[in-house]
Amino acid sequence: MYIAMAAVLALVMGYYLCLVKFVYPRHPEWDLTGAHNRPQTAQVQSSTTTEPAPTSMADESLSAGPATTQAVGLKPAAAPEAMPAEIGSTTPKDPNYRLALQIDPDGAAIASVALNEDKAVDGKDIYRFQQPYPGIDQYRTLATRSITVNGQSVDLADVPWQKQSQTASSAAYSIDIQSPSGAPVVRLTKRFIIDKGAANNNTAAGYEVSVDYQVQNLTAQPQTVRIDFDGPIMPPREIERGDDRQVVVGFEKADHVVDVVRDSLGDFKPGAADKDFSRSEKGYKFLWAGATSNYFAAIVRPQNPEQIDAVHGGVLNPDDPAEQRLADFEFQTTDLKLKPGGGEDVPLRAFFGPKVRPMLEGEYYSDFPRSYNQLLSSSSGYCGICAVPWLVDRLVDLLRAFHWLLHDWGLAIILLVIVVRLLLHPITKSSQVSMMKMQKMAPELERLKKKYGEDKEAYAKAQMEIYKEMGVTPILGCLPMFLQMPIWIALYSALQNEIALRQQPFLWGFTWIHDLARPDRMITWDAHPLTIPFFGMRIVSLNILPILMAVAMYLQQKIQPMAPAATPEQASQQKMMRWMSLLFPILMYSMPSGLILYILTSTAIGVVESKRIRDHIKQREEAEKANKVIVDAKPTRAVKQSKKQVSPTSAPKPAGRLSTWWANMQRRVEEMRDEAERNRTKK
Repeated sequence: MYIAMAAVLALVMGYYLCLVKFVYPRHPEWDLTGAHNRPQTAQVQSSTTTEPAPTSMADESLSAGPATTQAVGLKPAAAPEAMPAEIGSTTPKDPNYRLALQIDPDGAAIASVALNEDKAVDGKDIYRFQQPYPGIDQYRTLATRSITVNGQSVDLADVPWQKQSQTASSAAYSIDIQSPSGAPVVRLTKRFIIDKGAANNNTAAGYEVSVDYQVQNLTAQPQTVRIDFDGPIMPPREIERGDDRQVVVGFEKADHVVDVVRDSLGDFKPGAADKDFSRSEKGYKFLWAGATSNYFAAIVRPQNPEQIDAVHGGVLNPDDPAEQRLADFEFQTTDLKLKPGGGEDVPLRAFFGPKVRPMLEGEYYSDFPRSYNQLLSSSSGYCGICAVPWLVDRLVDLLRAFHWLLHDWGLAIILLVIVVRLLLHPITKSSQVSMMKMQKMAPELERLKKKYGEDKEAYAKAQMEIYKEMGVTPILGCLPMFLQMPIWIALYSALQNEIALRQQPFLWGFTWIHDLARPDRMITWDAHPLTIPFFGMRIVSLNILPILMAVAMYLQQKIQPMAPAATPEQASQQKMMRWMSLLFPILMYSMPSGLILYILTSTAIGVVESKRIRDHIKQREEAEKANKVIVDAKPTRAVKQSKKQVSPTSAPKPAGRLSTWWANMQRRVEEMRDEAERNRTKK
């Protein structure tokens, strides 16, 4: 018996040694355990092969649905040589290409995007972005992170792909996923194709790249595949204070209507730094996602949005200050059902380009499903409601027209100031007249204050009666400033997002102002910044324009008449307003020099305008005392009533539209005030 058992054992061991020694080396696919596979037997399959490879029993069990114990060990095939590629052109203003791509074989990622018609932040080289974040190499633009086959994930982030083809405008990479025995299971091919440049605004204008995934089943069994890949990298920050970068996501909120959702980097708080960008709070359908700065954008748009299951993202360093945070994206496809020997494509369109207004407002980029024209103005921030797109567009149209006339953006801004001041002159003049009348009413108001003492209601009623008798409207004093504030905010948005003003000098480069979209920076000390603790500002340069603006605003406060202070609180408010003339320039110290130039010019013109109006009013008063003809100052209510009584049949003089509108507004205010007084009397 023992001899028989020893013979059987010897026979089994001999059979096993025969398999290991002679059979498995020639037929590695028969080795179900994979323990005796030799590394040199695993070979990269050519991407030109279209026939499915023969499968073994192990491959059949792998492709039969959910992962099984036999499926453990899926791996990417090794590329024989990692070969990067560069397509497009880095030649400045190349007539054929607007951009160039550098492709890294590791993960088949985009290593850099160069825009040959735009300059870098320092103005010395062409603009390059989509480069890996400093010190963070694991996140790269459109790098393929992993592929999941029947529930088993294979890491591809740092795996080199094999370059299959390259032309001047395209490149293709592929990688095979193998079974433990080295048999090919799935082939993943990735093609980059650059659009050629064109001046026509009805095309992509050379700023879009096709990035197409092709997944091919290399077995005789059905497969379920999912792909994970990175999104774009945020463009570099270009402003000195705060951050100009945002995460933007496009959703279809109605039939061919795009809703753009924006998230600033400050919205990603520590502990809640990630979110699913593909899920709209309002249930809208996901279209695209990306990142923008004031002047550039990187958008990834799946051509079949239903193939994208989720887009997760957030910031890589949520504990850092908002302006230093780095956003990331992860696109995940849905489960792609592959028939035996079949395949499926996942086509993407990526926009890497400047936010040029005529281009993004053209038919191609403003049409569904892109609607990238909404990226031209930002609606974030407390004042974003005033930066309405139509007002920004009209200001930019005026600036472009003035630039065409003067060939200098700074002079165009000054001419825009003159036009706005001329339009507001009638209201400004009425405001000055009203404020001067209120100054002369100070003794009478002081008498009323002593008369009524602590009876504030009676004092307010008597005060309004005097205002009504003299034809004075207190709100007129602040109205010109309120009317200009939306223009200032819209102009700020235009300067912050209008790439035509980027790196444009003032007075053709004969001044120290070399970029109207940034502070004027007469003297800089970037290596040794000064910090103002209360405001949280970092001062890295001497900016002359905000200092001049402070002087002009102080002079305006000194010259402009103010209403008499009826209470100590009003007196304190008036003093605070004077100090605001110094605080406001401090808050705007790091703002674009183009915006400061606008406010400085407007304030300086306002000082001159105020002085001329005051002189005009004095001349009118002297003429009244001398019984001369009264000039065109607006008559008081009492004078109007007396004129009606003296000459009731006289025909009124025709009034302009603005004067008629203003008179109607005053009449409505007076009617509402009279009605309120009647209701108070009834009570």
